[in-house]
Amino acid sequence: MRFPKSAGLAATMCLSVLPLSAGAADWPSGPIELVIPSRPGGGTDIMGRIVADYLQQKLEVPVVVIDQPGGGGTIAFEQVRTATPDGQTLLFMHTGLLVNAHTGKYDHQVGDFTTTAIAQSYPPQVFAVGANAPWQTLRDFVEDARAHPGERTVGVSLGGSTHFIAGALMANEDIDLRLVEASAEVDKVAGVQGGHIDIGNLGAASARQFEEAGQMRVLCMIDPQPDPDYPDLETCQSQGVDITWLAPLVIWGPPGIPDETVQAINTAIAGMADDPTVQERLNAADSTFRAYSVEEAQALVADEDAKIAGLADSLGLAP
Repeated sequence: MRFPKSAGLAATMCLSVLPLSAGAADWPSGPIELVIPSRPGGGTDIMGRIVADYLQQKLEVPVVVIDQPGGGGTIAFEQVRTATPDGQTLLFMHTGLLVNAHTGKYDHQVGDFTTTAIAQSYPPQVFAVGANAPWQTLRDFVEDARAHPGERTVGVSLGGSTHFIAGALMANEDIDLRLVEASAEVDKVAGVQGGHIDIGNLGAASARQFEEAGQMRVLCMIDPQPDPDYPDLETCQSQGVDITWLAPLVIWGPPGIPDETVQAINTAIAGMADDPTVQERLNAADSTFRAYSVEEAQALVADEDAKIAGLADSLGLAP
């Protein structure tokens, strides 16, 4: 149903005279600290600075990025969890927070934080093998692994998110892979290219460069939806393999932030969708953004938390 312009104007005028709630009106009340469990120049740091620069311009207050990689991220987590719940101290982190919580690396669960917004998606991920590997698709690899249990290797950061991705593939497809420690993407690339690792997951942009150089073969994209920037890459699901993995970058705050402040933070983040500078920087970082409401963001995090909890149990990683 379309409203006439006069009705829209009247509605706008009515809204403009409604008093803002104290929580929303008072945020931000000064400089914002965006705590990132990453070293300067790391992938998460780069993504977080896009958000910080945008918020600083939009809100006209300083947004200070604090890189705090110590303790595997737990120092950053605690810095935010124990902060005053006024929305002035926020955590920018992917779902590695959930992995840490469910593997005993961190003593607090996601319920000890306030989910305020989904900031971005992490760059798309693919499964890749060596250029001379016999598998053309992930379905080929899965069938071969099923015929040779425990013989095929996958590079992972043991106890980290990539361990969980491999665990989900093994559980969903009922195959047994041998896990090889490869903490950094460069380790997986070297292992796959050298034939020491059969398969690994890595960023689509990096994998594409190696594939074009004849040093690697991309089997499929792990993301649940096709990516328009990689129209020739099939999703793993489209090959009949039951594996997807989301890597949302989340804005968390300490527990107890007033609902009005949570909504104000979410609304500010949602404006990224209409900012051409943000879109240009996200494209350069091979990332995308779509606005999630508070309810959608919290539901997404809850679903991911439940999935990771189940995988931690099945992989024997739960404390």
